[in-house]
Amino acid sequence: MTEPAFETLVHPEHGSLAARRLLDCVFALTPKGTIAHFHIEQMDVETRDDEVIYRLSARTALPERARCQIIPPFVPAFKRRA
Repeated sequence: MTEPAFETLVHPEHGSLAARRLLDCVFALTPKGTIAHFHIEQMDVETRDDEVIYRLSARTALPERARCQIIPPFVPAFKRRA
């Protein structure tokens, strides 16, 4: 299975953000250049052709996620693959 060309996090405050999923973590690059970190159980996930769209939901992260130590990708990883 190939990676989707586009991954997008729809954030209520920042709008559509470039995102990357690693294991059960979804990272997004904010307009200020910081990397936001969420977990898949906090999302509604929609797949379209070559894009995955993550939408934040009202669900909270699992309690064991408090110790999550997944290292986020470097900023260049958020560039769109064509």
